[in-house]
Amino acid sequence: MESGTLSRLSEKGSFYSLLFLLITFPLSVSVSQIFAGLAVFLFLVAGPRVWEKSRPFLFPFGLILGVYLFVFLSSVWHLDGNGDFWKNFAKQSEAGDFWLCLIFPVAAAHAAEESNSRKIRRFIWISFFLLLLSGLVSIFSEYRLGKFISNGFQYAPGDRKQHPAGLLFGIQSYLPIGLMNTHLTYGGLLSLYIPGLAAGFFASIRRKSGFKIGFYGILLLVGAWLFLLNQSKSAWLGVGFVCVVLLLRFGLPGKIGFSPPNIAVAGIIAGILFVCIGFSFKYLYERNWLFHRTVSQVLEVQTPENQRYWIYRNSLPLLEKTYALGLGGGKFKSAHHTLSDRSVQEQEQLWYELEITPNSHAHNDMLHFAIVGGWVSALSLLLFFIFIFRDITPSLGDQETLSPIGVGSLWVAGFFQCYLLDDEVALPFYALSGILIGSRRFQEKTNFRYTSLLLILPFLLNAFFWIWRLQTPPALAYSRQIRTENPDYEKLLEKRILPFRSEVAIRQDRLLEKVLVPNDWAEKPFQIEGCLTHRWPNPPSLRKDPFRFGIYLSPNAKNPPKQALVTVVSRESFDEDQLYWSHAQVELASERISLKSGWNSFLWKETIPLAPSPKFPTGVFFRDFKIVWEGFRKDQDVDLPAFDFGDLCDYE
Repeated sequence: MESGTLSRLSEKGSFYSLLFLLITFPLSVSVSQIFAGLAVFLFLVAGPRVWEKSRPFLFPFGLILGVYLFVFLSSVWHLDGNGDFWKNFAKQSEAGDFWLCLIFPVAAAHAAEESNSRKIRRFIWISFFLLLLSGLVSIFSEYRLGKFISNGFQYAPGDRKQHPAGLLFGIQSYLPIGLMNTHLTYGGLLSLYIPGLAAGFFASIRRKSGFKIGFYGILLLVGAWLFLLNQSKSAWLGVGFVCVVLLLRFGLPGKIGFSPPNIAVAGIIAGILFVCIGFSFKYLYERNWLFHRTVSQVLEVQTPENQRYWIYRNSLPLLEKTYALGLGGGKFKSAHHTLSDRSVQEQEQLWYELEITPNSHAHNDMLHFAIVGGWVSALSLLLFFIFIFRDITPSLGDQETLSPIGVGSLWVAGFFQCYLLDDEVALPFYALSGILIGSRRFQEKTNFRYTSLLLILPFLLNAFFWIWRLQTPPALAYSRQIRTENPDYEKLLEKRILPFRSEVAIRQDRLLEKVLVPNDWAEKPFQIEGCLTHRWPNPPSLRKDPFRFGIYLSPNAKNPPKQALVTVVSRESFDEDQLYWSHAQVELASERISLKSGWNSFLWKETIPLAPSPKFPTGVFFRDFKIVWEGFRKDQDVDLPAFDFGDLCDYE
């Protein structure tokens, strides 16, 4: 076979492999990776004539490749000579999946060919509809469809089930995840398409095309509803940012510079947008229970958002020590765990909180690559996104195709999740990024300085927010879980629990604070998280001291409870978020204690024989306390007592 024929066949095979990648990533990450590898391999086999087509895209490709390259160089710099470098680097390093980005220049080269554009547009639509359909089906399946199908349409014991989302049309529903492993991954994939629907909708309105307005409007409504139900808050923010960028650029046609009139117009439009978004946010918060719950979780303590406090608190010291060269690939988890152990050594009650905090990555793409590869690695990532956002502009073809501009959503979404470490999201991200830049090669780009400012602004806002939030000391960031029927009662109870002994001033303020609750609230039982039956470090040893806490009644209380019925509860201690299963618990014993003005003590000595644990959480349990107030007058509000658990259920 002649070399020219082989080159053309290889190029064609590479192109069709790219198309099949687009329609398989919503279905199977393994199959899509096979097509990605095939697309790259055939592109290389095609020879110099085809390679030349990727030349215009080598600079942005070099930037994203540089992100992984500096992780590799950092790993070489920190080589410890144990002989396992390649094994550890390939299996554990963040650069292990660097080959996924090789699809970027291949996709860009194919998308730049006008003859390929129609097929690419068609396959992007098919990809989106497969993603949408699988998500809609997964809403009504208690099993994770990907696992369920791979197991021969059978549920395998031990497989994680879906997150319940409440009743929908009288039917039990679940968070949509499509065929993915987690709802966060599915949310990340949806975010790659939602902005494209919005762009098509805006373009249809501008062109006054009734059919297109209805078509894109319905798809946008269904996609947004699915996106909301998915509960990927990081992806929400990423999509919101891209949509704001689109609206700004729809309102500011032409090349945007730094002239005062343009800045003034942009400021006015941005102000109007923020006001509209604010009112919409308020409306949804008041009317939509799911949105209300999600927003409330951001503000509460005992949520995954609080876990980011612990992640970032022990990540920033790593950044300060390794900002130049980084830690090296695959070393983040061990380094982070070392700092977590120091925190537990200072305050052992934090052990469980830090043990269940996911620390395999920094939950922030920029932060993570800055830690493992140094600041140059993070800077390369920023520059790559700048090149992407220069092409996120209103296009004449937006109403004709589903634009892949949603790839820009991973910039802001990546401040809260490491999406580029998730190969289920990273592969389609690189493929669609290449298609975006390749298909818009000859279109006018947005001003580089303006785009840089646009991206740096949310980065700085996020950085300043966490710098401010991390000023909270660990003793005040930690809060014991409280379980009760009334969430408002739960909030008030949380305020009545004294922090650790180190926070003397806060403890005194809470003691003096007067908190009243309706008597019908006070009649309800509530359960407060106690302490573990075993002691740190891991493997744990048995706790020998009894469990003890204090209840304080203010001398000025007008209607305090006279008695408390305390029930000791044994509860499991595994990570519920990881296993998607709730802790089982059993009541051990109950005791009614009389309450007098001032401090009252409750003491519990272990009655169940326990064995040392081989490894946390095996054989480790919580001792929680379920309490019911008694003896207060029913004709007026009740003075809520304060609680002191000491540092480790060791009230004195």
